[in-house]
Amino acid sequence: MRFSLAYISRLILASLWLNVAAAEADKELQLAVVERINIPLLKQFIGTVEAVNKATMKAQTSGRLAEIYFDVDDIVKQGEVLARFRNERQQAELDLANAGLQEAIAEKERSQADYDRYQNLYEQKLVAVSTVDQARAALKTAKARLDGARARIKQAREDYEYTIIRAPYSGIVTKRHVEVGESVNPGSPLVSGISLDVLRVVVEVPQSLVENIRTRHQAMVYLADGSILKSENITVFPFADDMSHSFTVRVELPADVAVSKGSNSLYPGMLVKTGFVAGEQQLLVIPAEAMAHRGEMNVVYVKSPDGRIVMRQVRPGNMIDDKRRVIHAGLTEGENIYLNPLAATVALKQRGQKQSSGNADHD
Repeated sequence: MRFSLAYISRLILASLWLNVAAAEADKELQLAVVERINIPLLKQFIGTVEAVNKATMKAQTSGRLAEIYFDVDDIVKQGEVLARFRNERQQAELDLANAGLQEAIAEKERSQADYDRYQNLYEQKLVAVSTVDQARAALKTAKARLDGARARIKQAREDYEYTIIRAPYSGIVTKRHVEVGESVNPGSPLVSGISLDVLRVVVEVPQSLVENIRTRHQAMVYLADGSILKSENITVFPFADDMSHSFTVRVELPADVAVSKGSNSLYPGMLVKTGFVAGEQQLLVIPAEAMAHRGEMNVVYVKSPDGRIVMRQVRPGNMIDDKRRVIHAGLTEGENIYLNPLAATVALKQRGQKQSSGNADHD
């Protein structure tokens, strides 16, 4: 049988291409070792997000409500006026106290001047010592009246401030307890609100885990997109519930987690998955890039002791630190696996080996 020169040339080129492809595949056949590492043992529970700062502003004086400046769901800043009472009486008392203060200041200045003058005359032996003593007593009385006037104005100013209800911190109004025109007495609730600046998660955990949680102080809150908020600021209540015998654990969250972040926003009242480090466990891990999908199977390519490439079906677990994956079955510690499944497949075909799954080798 005769072959044309063109046909023979194509065969030579194909052979050369196969040899180059095999050489390139061999360059990419980097190996990794199946490792057994210690990783934290996590126990997960459902917790409730709550605001650290929440308060109900109550009346500290009696009177009629004149204005309410914010409604439910309104955002307020620290120090802003939430509501105001009618305060004509308190304003009058403050004005009267101011007038008394000015009068006391003038009397003290006059008494001081009299004392200074009599003291100077006494030194010149022009007045008796009794006159100086009377001036000194009058100065002390004037100073006492000035102190009393200052105390009265402080009280009057405080009574006036009681008629103005201010936000103790920035947050959101959650409830109004009164309406404009209502008369209230000291202690009556006026407005309730919460702050979104600092949040925490409250979780009920079984007593079998309390000591581990109290000792390790490591918690994770899982957000909607799979990201994790870590916290070491954990408070374990020193007593258990009488009915469930569970302990309450509070996990303080980083500041500003409630700021709008799409699906990751956290708000008081939400349920969130919360994990606690309760110990350690040993698991097999491999580089995540070493695993491939063949149909419905998850596989890796293993280098056998005699140097052949073996495709092995595995049962994968969760990812660790975005680079490694847990393997629950199919591999043993110390085995060598190929980091590039595609290159391993090319090399397998170039070497003429037959693929088999499970624990079978390739002939």
